[in-house]
Amino acid sequence: MRNKRVCDYIAEAIQNEILSGRMSSGAPLRQEELADSLGYSRIPIREALQILESQGLAKRLATRHVVVADFSDEVITEIYELLADVEIKLLKGMMQSNCVLGASAINENISAELQFHETIISNSHNAYFTHILENGLWCYIRFAVEETAAGRKNARRLELLSKIAEAYSDKDIKIVRKLLGEYFESLCEAVIAERAESSR
Repeated sequence: MRNKRVCDYIAEAIQNEILSGRMSSGAPLRQEELADSLGYSRIPIREALQILESQGLAKRLATRHVVVADFSDEVITEIYELLADVEIKLLKGMMQSNCVLGASAINENISAELQFHETIISNSHNAYFTHILENGLWCYIRFAVEETAAGRKNARRLELLSKIAEAYSDKDIKIVRKLLGEYFESLCEAVIAERAESSR
């Protein structure tokens, strides 16, 4: 697991508010207010806002103010589809390089699920796709797995990851693609359900 800085913890707290729908699209993200409410100085808050911008969760207006980016169920679906596509490309590259995907790391806990994606990142030789997936892991995948009610019930997803690892060992990229699509679809559904619950 990566070493977290203060700004990473702050970004994570704000990510949870945005992705859950508790912080709505267009809501201002003011450094002073966030510093007061979260109990940190403005420097790590500023760094956290930069992280959120890089993840597409926040956007800087022409006035230099930062606001929550526009989010809809369609946008969320597109994000998880993109992450699935990127992870497939990385797995295909790993397969061609004969990299081993440690299936033994998959057991019934959340950190093991995140570890699966970290393994793919650490074995990738494509810096561009690695950057996309790393951003996705510590924002969108982490949120779905750790912060949603459906995400914490991960038996089905762990079963899918085990099957993905088996298909990967058999070098069956078609099955890997199909199962990975199902896996990311379940993450997406967990986030959309969480947002619907928050809006009630």
